[in-house]
Amino acid sequence: MLFITIGESPRDDVVPELIDIIGKRNISYREIGLIDNVDSRLYTPLNSQDILVSRKRDGSIAYVSHKWVSERLANLKLNDLGILLCTDDFESDRLILPYRVVRSFFKALPKLDKMTVVVPEEDQRENAIKRWDNISNRLSCIAFSPYKPQMKATSFDLRDEQLVYLDCIGFSLQHEKFFKDLTKGIVISARRILGNYLRCLIS
Repeated sequence: MLFITIGESPRDDVVPELIDIIGKRNISYREIGLIDNVDSRLYTPLNSQDILVSRKRDGSIAYVSHKWVSERLANLKLNDLGILLCTDDFESDRLILPYRVVRSFFKALPKLDKMTVVVPEEDQRENAIKRWDNISNRLSCIAFSPYKPQMKATSFDLRDEQLVYLDCIGFSLQHEKFFKDLTKGIVISARRILGNYLRCLIS
């Protein structure tokens, strides 16, 4: 099994918890980062619509071009089951794509009345609303980075949301607990949805 981050590997902030959700600690896996040993000038986002957010090995934030990632994934040589650690919308018949897993999860639900999507950066809000608009009658999107030390009270009013979806693999189960304190509704992360999908697949 191969975990592919759009940032730098290893993703110690993601993969160990993902393995815990899968429930098989003896799984054999490898990790690669698409920007490992790559000059940052090559993957710099072209504009605000092209921006993806990930993490570098030292814990700092990586801003990566969607277009560049798409090209890298198309040319990636795979010998193992590949799992992309990014929730944005990509085209690939060779990888497990979290966006497709999450979209199937939401399609199985009755249409929601009120839902909030949480993304890491303000510049990602517009695209997120386009991706998830048909899931809920009233959809909101807020920016809250999983890569910044800001786990404290916020000005977000999420009390009446039916569902709060954390739309980045960087959001942990601890982030779920943080947002659960702000709402009476369901809080679920892409990491949990992907982990449980893999749990069913690998068991």
